Amino acid sequence: MQFGGPTEPDEEPDPPFLSETHIRILDLQDRRPIGHELTGLTRPGLFLVRARVTQADDFENGSTIEKESASIGALSELRLKDLSENANSELFDAISEAVSEDSHIHLQFYNSAGPMTRKFHSFQLLPGIGNSKAIQMVGLRGSGWHEFSAIDEACTIDSVRLLAERYLKEMEDEAQTPRLLDILVRADL
Repeated sequence: MQFGGPTEPDEEPDPPFLSETHIRILDLQDRRPIGHELTGLTRPGLFLVRARVTQADDFENGSTIEKESASIGALSELRLKDLSENANSELFDAISEAVSEDSHIHLQFYNSAGPMTRKFHSFQLLPGIGNSKAIQMVGLRGSGWHEFSAIDEACTIDSVRLLAERYLKEMEDEAQTPRLLDILVRADL
């Protein structure tokens, strides 16, 4: 029997951001004397990251690049409060774009949301959705939706915007529970 720290796992943990494929550049800054640094939002996991950049001329704010680009150094996670003003102003649009483009991930919420308690439905996690609207959405869902425009038309909401607002709220406040980012987006990563 050994005393001390935790036992070693048989396998090494996966490196961070292994499942991420793309980065939406939110800001690119000159960091003398080390060169340039990008701030971005990864996809599909929606992590805020930063990395050193060797060829800054290859990138511009708002563009999406592959994570494995040779011009990008190692990624490190970044907190929302550490974003520059420019990156912060780009973030909501970047989240909305990711939700729209990776709709197969995010539509799961609208198609599988259920009651959390007897008086609170998962749809009520979205900004502006109350109990009566949640009940109405459940009734309109039927066998499920295949695209956001069908949700928007049936429920008279902006489904992408509401989900993006919820994700942003979770990034701002780590104490938000349940966290749709962890349950829905990052669960299989």
